[in-house]
Amino acid sequence: MWRACELSCTLLLSLLLLQLSVLPTSALPSTLKHNDAAPLARDTPLPQPPGEGSRHKRQTPGDPSEPAQETCDFGTNNDVVLCSWMNVNVTSLKWRPSRGENAYWMGGPVEDVTYGDKFGGYAVFETSERPDLGLVGISAFESAMLISPLRPSTGAEGVCVKYWYSIGGLSADRVRVLLHPMPNAKFIKEDDRTTSSLEGANDKPATAEECKNPEMDKNKNRDQMLQMLSTYDGSDDVVLWEARDVTMGKWSEGQIVYTYNMPHAIIVEGIPVSSGDINRRFRGFIAIDELNFADSSECGAFCTFEAGTCGWVQDENLDDFDWTLSRGSLNPSTGPPRDRSSFSNGGMMGGFAVIDSGYPRRPGDRARLLTEEFQATDPDTPLCMRFWTHMYGNGVGSLRVLIINSQDSDEETIWEISGEAGNLWYQGQVPISSSKPFNIAFEGEVGRNNLGDIALDDISIIQGPCPSAPQIAGNNLGDCTFEVDECGWISPGARDRLDEIDWVRTVASENREPRTDHTIGTQQGYYMTVPKGSVQRAGDRAWLRSTTMKGSTDTMCVSFWYYMYEPFIEPSGPSLGALTLYVWSQDPLEGTTILRPLWSLRNHQGPNWLYAQSKVKSENDYAVIFEGTWGQSRGNGFMGLDDITIFMGDCTTMPDKAYVSLGDCDFQRDSCSWVNTTTDPDFRWASASISRRPTSLPDHTFGGSVGYVFFDVFNQNANKQTLRKTSPVLDGKESCIGFWYASFGSGSESSLSLERLLPEGDDTRGEQIWITSSKGRVQTRPEWTYAQAPIPANNKFKLAFVGEASNGGYAIDDIKIYSGLCKVRPKEADPNYVAEREPPLN
Repeated sequence: MWRACELSCTLLLSLLLLQLSVLPTSALPSTLKHNDAAPLARDTPLPQPPGEGSRHKRQTPGDPSEPAQETCDFGTNNDVVLCSWMNVNVTSLKWRPSRGENAYWMGGPVEDVTYGDKFGGYAVFETSERPDLGLVGISAFESAMLISPLRPSTGAEGVCVKYWYSIGGLSADRVRVLLHPMPNAKFIKEDDRTTSSLEGANDKPATAEECKNPEMDKNKNRDQMLQMLSTYDGSDDVVLWEARDVTMGKWSEGQIVYTYNMPHAIIVEGIPVSSGDINRRFRGFIAIDELNFADSSECGAFCTFEAGTCGWVQDENLDDFDWTLSRGSLNPSTGPPRDRSSFSNGGMMGGFAVIDSGYPRRPGDRARLLTEEFQATDPDTPLCMRFWTHMYGNGVGSLRVLIINSQDSDEETIWEISGEAGNLWYQGQVPISSSKPFNIAFEGEVGRNNLGDIALDDISIIQGPCPSAPQIAGNNLGDCTFEVDECGWISPGARDRLDEIDWVRTVASENREPRTDHTIGTQQGYYMTVPKGSVQRAGDRAWLRSTTMKGSTDTMCVSFWYYMYEPFIEPSGPSLGALTLYVWSQDPLEGTTILRPLWSLRNHQGPNWLYAQSKVKSENDYAVIFEGTWGQSRGNGFMGLDDITIFMGDCTTMPDKAYVSLGDCDFQRDSCSWVNTTTDPDFRWASASISRRPTSLPDHTFGGSVGYVFFDVFNQNANKQTLRKTSPVLDGKESCIGFWYASFGSGSESSLSLERLLPEGDDTRGEQIWITSSKGRVQTRPEWTYAQAPIPANNKFKLAFVGEASNGGYAIDDIKIYSGLCKVRPKEADPNYVAEREPPLN
């Protein structure tokens, strides 16, 4: 248990910085989120856009089986519209109705959400557009704003806003959902034909003309808004939600629940990168579809505790008392004076859930709040639960988050924090994944005395991984946002001789790139980067190692955000370097170290933070290692790492190109699993070293002096020598092997071939699938050449590089095995190739 005097500065700083990661609010109680992942209903999978070609709407307005909703699907075919939404005319930047068939003309995804085809409509903002400052009455707003019709008070239950969004291109920065207060507006009710003011007083009957023409109500509301927006400056707007990450041309769902007691409007704001950013001149877009206002229960497990506990229920069996609702503590020595949002911003409305530690409670008493059942999470898409907690008082006990298996009631604590944390609200978050149906529980435990109230507010459950925060509360040792420290991630010591440089935790404001971190998206955020210096060489490496984690039969997934950017590409091509993810373990029988690459990307990937993940499976205790390697352009490029999360799940590798096959090898550390099977001990494939390597042949991977394998034969007896380099046993599926090779020496009969072998048996006899020779080739210096060959296979197999020479040799580097067949390159290396003959002269 923590006590007030024992609460570390690190925890306080962690919680404060975590609070900064949520966008600012004004005096409005609201549930906030700023993540591109979508919340899930409690007992249903995330809805997906219909398949291509479907003309069936995902949701039909007026269907009596559906709850009352207000949806804008932006139309279809030639009738694409903005519905009742309109652009805020304080900027020349506009949202425009469009459809998928205009994607390469006006920008946007190639299909909409509602119909899932190219004819369905959506709203799109072209982010390379610049404001026209010469127009009269137009301000210099650097964003496009789409505003809803005037809306009345939400009531205590709140409103759920659902929408789908897509972000693409270099000039797109972010999309936000704002609440724009309009307290002086008089909302015209369409249902009872009355005009309602702020408090609902002074109601007066509608005129006869208004009763005959309901559209007049909408027009009056619209006229009011246009008049009030003429002086719009955005200063009163409240950010409810934000997404910054590109969606790679796909649609992602967003949801929020908010409450507000006055007339207001909702604004969808598309924001491009700044005008001074070089990327502003590149095309980009932000698109929005299926804008939907619905009952707050439609947003699943979101809860602001202002009209009850939403879908959360009291545990009737395994606790000692119940959570209760409150607007403010009755004891100044414990509990919050008001709810989370009004505590920060001075609002007058809002509630929260709390455990009351007063009489008749005793130390150790527990209260549980449960969700309804969730289905098993997808291995690639865990959940992220965010919430706000207040733990103030001399006798504060513990707050836990538990996952309860719905089938056998097994419980696992995935987040826990204990002791007083000050008279403030702090945000926590935890990743949630399960291969079986489950419930989530908040468990509050009474501490040593009656000054131990624990409060809970603004719960949201969204789709996508997130690091446990504060890091000390989670049970995943590798989770880290790097906002406070390195969370136990370390660099090896100089005596270990595992790397040449160290990763450095740094604040974005002190770096040229990345200009912001990923966690909070500002220049005040922190991330890890590989530093640059004048003494570093191409191929120098930096290791970042996690703490040792306990092995398990469960498959785990490591997710993270990476940044690999070269502002200027050299004439020789991209040469930033590489980022590689390894899993480290030890063989319990032999005590040898096992270092296995799981994920790897090289060189320039773009000026954005990008998402990645890879599965890890180790029954032995293990650690995760990130290796950053500089290429030749280390003075020009940037490499960063942020928001590491480790969760349970047999996830797929993202992006696909980062997958590392068993046969892949860049020969930077060793020959991976490729081994010499040459029978003559005097002639072998060798790793290039400073003292022994072909003249004038740098490493292909990073341009360094070493980092490839070669053979050379200079035999005065002119007898050919055969040398073999054999792969491990590979999976039996159609594949393509790509690699780089270089020849050297003056011998005209040197050759290099590639053979496919049976997984067991004679390694000296195989089927030749690729061959090249130095015969007739004249070269002054060795040069790297790309090659590839198809591997048709239904059963497991091995590969062998076979070199033959009497006065020369070959080098190979950067072996990569791809899924699917390919053509032989160069075409002359096909064993069945027949030289093209020139037509005879007439």
